[in-house]
Amino acid sequence: MRKIILMALILLLFFGFGCGPETGETGVDYRKGTQGIVMNFMQDMPPAKMYDNMLIDLVVEIKNKGAYPQPTSITGWAIITTPGTKGIGTLYLSGFDNTLIVGMPKQISIPKLEGKSPYNPVGGYDVVSFRGNIINFDSRNIDSYNANFLVTSCYKYETIASQTVCVDPEPYSTKEKTKVCTIPPSYSLSGGQGAPVTVTKIEETVLSNKIQFKIYIKNLGDGKIIDKNRLNIDCPYLLDYTNLDKVYVSGRVSGYSLSCKPNNPINLINGEGSVICTIPKPAMSKSAYTTPLQVKLEYGYSSSIQKSVEILNTP
Repeated sequence: MRKIILMALILLLFFGFGCGPETGETGVDYRKGTQGIVMNFMQDMPPAKMYDNMLIDLVVEIKNKGAYPQPTSITGWAIITTPGTKGIGTLYLSGFDNTLIVGMPKQISIPKLEGKSPYNPVGGYDVVSFRGNIINFDSRNIDSYNANFLVTSCYKYETIASQTVCVDPEPYSTKEKTKVCTIPPSYSLSGGQGAPVTVTKIEETVLSNKIQFKIYIKNLGDGKIIDKNRLNIDCPYLLDYTNLDKVYVSGRVSGYSLSCKPNNPINLINGEGSVICTIPKPAMSKSAYTTPLQVKLEYGYSSSIQKSVEILNTP
């Protein structure tokens, strides 16, 4: 009888440890999607119709639906701030007559929002408020005014794309040998990498003394790519061909840093482009092997939302 009870206790302990709840830190594919900082106007703040002589409060919800920034083992959450701001970027308010609506700030820092991670699969969230006052319309003989509020975000962001590639120093050898992999025509990366700018495809070519990777880049978000070094100078009111569609590319594979041409920043055309990066042929290996290729894209990004509010003269 004692043996039966002992065996039952052992089985209970075994199944208790084996079937416990998951922590949620594994199996989370947080580097998916094509969004970064996403904005929405909070419902009825302000309402669609208002009267003069009232306080107006424009409330914007901000979500980080991408995978940047990530936590580090040294500092915890690695919140990267854009120089000259208190957060990861800036929101700019425009589109309305500031002689009729007074006191509203023209810009507010985007709060420090962590990106999606195994510890936070939904990303950071916060709200900001643009608050002001509507003047007395009688003083201007105004019956009504349709105020258009345009909120534009300008922020720094990064994309990390990782793809397992086949490194074969001698892909054209006539000697018969068993290989663990062969180089395909291309590597396709779908679904995004948790950022609005993504690596969509990689083509690998083995040359006489180096291995070449052609990396295809595309803007899959709903905003504009901006030169990260011009973000606080030109965004959002001075954007043109000199600062738009510029991405900085770096990466590593098999212990080598990628050497890329053209030089940074890479110019995209209509949100698309490519760069050719190389590494030396690995000297210590004569056979094919698989290894991760990691590509980092750095850029500024900007998107906008708009809301109209009808303001009436108080009866």
